[in-house]
Amino acid sequence: MNVVINPRKIPQQKRSKERYQKIVDTAIQLLGEVGYDALTTDLIAERSGISVGSIYQFFPNKESIIYSHAENCYLIMHDLFFEKVTNELKRSKKFTPSFIDFTLEAFEQTLSEVNGYHLINSILYTNEALLLLDTESNNRFAKSLAEKVILAMFPKVNKKRAFYIALMIVESVDSVMKIVSRTQKPSEKKMVLAELKTLLLVYFSTFR
Repeated sequence: MNVVINPRKIPQQKRSKERYQKIVDTAIQLLGEVGYDALTTDLIAERSGISVGSIYQFFPNKESIIYSHAENCYLIMHDLFFEKVTNELKRSKKFTPSFIDFTLEAFEQTLSEVNGYHLINSILYTNEALLLLDTESNNRFAKSLAEKVILAMFPKVNKKRAFYIALMIVESVDSVMKIVSRTQKPSEKKMVLAELKTLLLVYFSTFR
C-alpha cells in the first residue's frame, strides 16, 4: 500500500530547521531501538519532546519522516564516496587491481559513515517509495561512476556502454553488500567480499 511520503512543510527558519532535524534524528534512533512496526509519531513526540501536532506540521506520518532521512542519506553517501574516488584518481587514472581494493574499502567506509543507512536498507520493502529512492540512488551512482571512473580509465569505451558497465557494477556491489550486512561471521563476510573482488577484476579486464 502506498502512503504519502512528502513532507508537509520544508522549514525555512533556523528554529524550525532544528526542530525538523530533531524529529528526523529521533525517528531514526527509535527505528533502531524498537523497529519499524512499533515506531509511531506518538513515540517520536514523547522521545523528542516535540508535540505530535508540531510533528504533523512538518510530516503527515512516520513514513514521510523516514523517507526524508533516506533521501538525505543517499545524497550524502554519493558525495562522500565520490570524493574519496576522485582524490584517488588524482594520483593515477590507470586501472590496477589495487583500485578494486580501494573502491570496495571506500564504499564500506562510506556506508559506515552515513548515519542510519543500514536501518533504511533493512526496511526498503515497507514502502514502494523507498524502493524507488534506492533505484534512483543506484542510477545516480552509475552515472557518476561512468563519468568519473570508467571513461577516465577506459577512454575507448563509449559513453552509453560506460553507463551500463557502471550500472552493472553498482547493482552487483549493492546486492553483495546487502548479503554482507546480513552475514554475522567476519570470516564469511571476508569470503563474500573476496568473491566480489574476483568478479570485478574479471569484469574490468574485458574493458582494456
